[in-house]
Amino acid sequence: MRSLVITPSDVPAFSPVTPAAPPEPDAAIAPPLAMPPDSSAKLAALVMPAGSSAAISLPTSAPFEGEPRALAPRSPVSVSRLEYVRGSAGSPICLSFAVFAGCVGLGYAGVIGAVLAVACVLAIGVHAARYRVVRRFVEDQARTRARASREARRVRRLRPAGATRQQHYDELRALVEEVERRDPGEAVRYELQDLLEHFVDLAVSHQRCADALRLAGASALPNAFSVLDVSRSARRRDILQRRIRHRDECLAMMAKLTDEIEGIDDLIRLVIQRVAATHAPVELDRELDRRLWELDEVDAAMRQLSA
Repeated sequence: MRSLVITPSDVPAFSPVTPAAPPEPDAAIAPPLAMPPDSSAKLAALVMPAGSSAAISLPTSAPFEGEPRALAPRSPVSVSRLEYVRGSAGSPICLSFAVFAGCVGLGYAGVIGAVLAVACVLAIGVHAARYRVVRRFVEDQARTRARASREARRVRRLRPAGATRQQHYDELRALVEEVERRDPGEAVRYELQDLLEHFVDLAVSHQRCADALRLAGASALPNAFSVLDVSRSARRRDILQRRIRHRDECLAMMAKLTDEIEGIDDLIRLVIQRVAATHAPVELDRELDRRLWELDEVDAAMRQLSA
């Protein structure tokens, strides 16, 4: 029988393979509340066709238990350079210093001194528009003005709907502001401001249907009448049929609008309920089981000692 002899030279050298480091995620495009990487990749492979390079937006999942909620970024506002300069130079602080410097310059050097002092303060204010703190202040002011303008436009549109509808909108707006204060991420995710805008549109449409019924005297129309009624001409019977059909369509539309408005109310209240009830998970079962296990261990030790 032949014996097989293996020399060390016949064995190939073993070189450990170092696994490649995983690519770092792009922080510029990663959402604050992102799905796990493997789930996002699988879902993207199922949704995106082969060879397609178009970007898709995947729905972000809720944060895992025990993880803190990430705050959503502030709503972006478009502010030009001129608005930055105007907001910096026209701020109450800059104007106050300009008036003070003008008074001091007027007392020391007359009108020319006052003009020079005010010009110097305004120049400093214009130069301060380059700083990040001043820009943030100007952006906050622009955001506040945009919010006030939006609310004024909504209230103006809701004015014909009556005081009851305006009070309903005020309640929902207060709830939305509470959600934005507690958890801005949830307010952005569910687009609560757009939901309020949709509420205003539905309320305006509902009021238009009510005005159409009131102006047309639909309440005086009969529920139904006989087509063979000889007391009315054929043309008048046709007109009455059209009016009754239009009234029924308006009533059906008003019922749908009312149901949609109530759905918006329920959804906003559900969101505020979820946001207000969020808390850190408490493992009650584990705490009780641990203490019961300790009691059992103590009893077992005492029985062993007494045996």
